[in-house]
Amino acid sequence: MASSVMNRKAISFAITALLSFAIPVIVVLSNAGYFLGFADAAEFALVTKIAGIAHPPGFPSYVLTGAVWSSITDFVGIPSIKSMIWFSVFCAAAACLLLHLTFCRILKFSYPAINDLTRYPVSMLAAVVFITGLTSWHWSGNVEVYSFQVFSFAIALFGLTKYNIQKKRTALTIAALGISLGLANHHLTMILFLPFTLFFFYDDLFTNLNVKKPVVKSSARKVKKVDTVPALIAVLNSRDFLLLTVISICITTFFYGWLFIRAGADLPFKFGNPDTFSRLFYHLSGGAWIKNTQAEVKGLAALRFPFFMSITFQQFLLFLPFLIMGIIECVKKNSFKIIYIGIGYYLLMLLYQLRIDQTADTDAYMLPAFFVLSLFLPIGIMLLLSFNKKLIVILPILLIAQVIINFPKTDKRNFNVDETLMREIDRSAPLNSTILIADWTTVIQYYYYRLVEGFRPDLIVLNYDLKFTNYKILAEVYPNFYKEIKPEYDRFVELLGQAHPQEIYNTGCTLDNIQLLNSFTATIKKIQQRCSTTNTPFLCDPKTYIFLMQNGLMNNNAIVSGCFVSTIPTNRGELFLDLDYAWLKSPLLLNEPSATDKLVDLEAALDFNKNYYKSLGNELKYAKALHSYERIKELQRKMKRNMPFVYRSN
Repeated sequence: MASSVMNRKAISFAITALLSFAIPVIVVLSNAGYFLGFADAAEFALVTKIAGIAHPPGFPSYVLTGAVWSSITDFVGIPSIKSMIWFSVFCAAAACLLLHLTFCRILKFSYPAINDLTRYPVSMLAAVVFITGLTSWHWSGNVEVYSFQVFSFAIALFGLTKYNIQKKRTALTIAALGISLGLANHHLTMILFLPFTLFFFYDDLFTNLNVKKPVVKSSARKVKKVDTVPALIAVLNSRDFLLLTVISICITTFFYGWLFIRAGADLPFKFGNPDTFSRLFYHLSGGAWIKNTQAEVKGLAALRFPFFMSITFQQFLLFLPFLIMGIIECVKKNSFKIIYIGIGYYLLMLLYQLRIDQTADTDAYMLPAFFVLSLFLPIGIMLLLSFNKKLIVILPILLIAQVIINFPKTDKRNFNVDETLMREIDRSAPLNSTILIADWTTVIQYYYYRLVEGFRPDLIVLNYDLKFTNYKILAEVYPNFYKEIKPEYDRFVELLGQAHPQEIYNTGCTLDNIQLLNSFTATIKKIQQRCSTTNTPFLCDPKTYIFLMQNGLMNNNAIVSGCFVSTIPTNRGELFLDLDYAWLKSPLLLNEPSATDKLVDLEAALDFNKNYYKSLGNELKYAKALHSYERIKELQRKMKRNMPFVYRSN
């Protein structure tokens, strides 16, 4: 009889563990699109393919792990983009599996009277809720670092919980691995979580929630606070905490050491060139992006607050009542340390995000906070079941309903951003064109497709600052072109390096002195002269065109070539006017901060097209351009209502 019960428990555990992994895989892949979206997707697809150096802080644990994964999938013939999307899905599913295991331990400790045949499905269902949330579902199907970061948090939480309950030092090694993977990836979100790891060294973190306890009076709470400092000192001085710290430092150092060594190699894509300690420190500290964390923008928090409240609600949606019930139950049972961890970390991340002038992937920063908040879900569910155990049947119904609600909001099957941008380049740019582009997304996607997929190697596509992410990239990717403009380009890099040393290794160039500006314009003139000599088009996007025109490098006689402006007639790009982009019809677009810059680019290109064709008296093409222009403006109005902080007045 006992053996039969044990078998049922083992089978139940195996099934729920399998489901906690399989359901996220099925959910995310059900509407996954194998495309590179906005933000940094193309960059990560490229650096994991070549084991390159990503933008600050470098994300070495993701890049190295992704490179190993990519090598394995290459061996069996899986396309690169699909491979890295599967990698994100795997990380998300593994995170849910670990969350299930974590919940099983918490419920066994906090509800010792609960039957295992109830505990396992409750833990599984509570864990899987995370992947059905809008933000987590969206980012789990992207070529990005965020799914991997959630996986890191899952490992850390599992190890810390196991240690707190069982006091086994082997669990600290697991926790240290998760902490290290996070610190060597999207390190900010893990750094802000580190203070909360101290609570896992307290014996009273998880308590028996079956026992009714009176709410502690305020005077009693004051007495407890007196003991906080000695208890904290005891934790910091403990051998176990020292062990966690040492292991975490060693593993984190390994990944950043690999980044440092790898930066010394000749690579076609090496952002920041962190091969010296000063550049490595600059890279780890966030590089030029750090200005976004320091800038004070009046009224920004008020603009961003509704957006973050909205994504928090949509993340938990139908399970928000269980989250609230779990929090209330912890308060009633005096389990305040869990409150400090879940609510405290969420509020810390929220406050940090509210004050940052950031648009791209700003919602993804909240994923670890949402993951930690999930700790309250199984507690809330247990409170429901305390009324009637049969109410557990509600949970699968709510889960299915949440999947149905969020499916169209996360449907990326037609979100073919990279395909449309590369198609637009292909049909707008004649053979051997030289193109200057201001938009980061388009340039990095071209570099990925050129270096990995062999797309249009006849083109010379440059960022408007010429050296993109590292001044050496020009010689690596376009060796013959570099030789032709070498004196002018090298002089520009030399002067830029003197004025702004870090900018020659990163995107952007500050032309704040006349000598530097002259060297930059001399380089552009040399490129234009080369195009004239070889009778090949010199193209640029509208934003770059305006800058060049302001500096006397182009004139008002420029000609339309699809989405570009050209110095000579190309008879190309008429199809651009139709704007046949499937992703413009996607519901995802209206809540995608990273897409706003691309819509501004499309607006500018269409504005140029309609004015151009109007001046030629071509009513048909003018009408097409005007129609598409108004379509973009309407989309921008809708996006502004959803994300007013993106369209704020400067």
